[in-house]
Amino acid sequence: MNLKPLRAPALLLGLAACATAKPVADSGSPAPSSSVSASSEGPVRWSGSLQPMQQRSGGLGPTGQNKAFGNVTLSSRGSGRTTISIALSTPLSGSTALSWGLLPGRCGSGALPIVGIERFPAIDVGNNGRGQLDTEMALDLPTDGAYHVNIYWAGGQQLSDVMTCANLKKS
Repeated sequence: MNLKPLRAPALLLGLAACATAKPVADSGSPAPSSSVSASSEGPVRWSGSLQPMQQRSGGLGPTGQNKAFGNVTLSSRGSGRTTISIALSTPLSGSTALSWGLLPGRCGSGALPIVGIERFPAIDVGNNGRGQLDTEMALDLPTDGAYHVNIYWAGGQQLSDVMTCANLKKS
């Protein structure tokens, strides 16, 4: 008896039986809570000091440090709002607008910001190289973990464009 013609249909029936979806039983444990939300204990406040970053270049020559310093404070206001205070002293001699972002991890990590860079209000820097940002924005602050703020050279958004950085501490 020749069984070759029955091989293909039997194989397809076997695969179809294996591919049948079975419901997954509830494990009883709740889904992990997001760490980017308002705290039930009250307002969340993160702060840190901006430190000069080592200049990155593709060449083999010596590198130097950028002379940029300052302070950052982020405070939750409830309802997904955050107040921002950034004071910055830079080596810039002309007025410009600098981008910044809140990122997970410590300074120097290649992480992406918790929201797009375009959502963070720009820091206006005057002719004297000093910038100040005091504003409020729609942002749920993280309640735990390690975070930092990068401030980028004008037009930059990459790790290689970081002028100064602050590792944040929750207070």
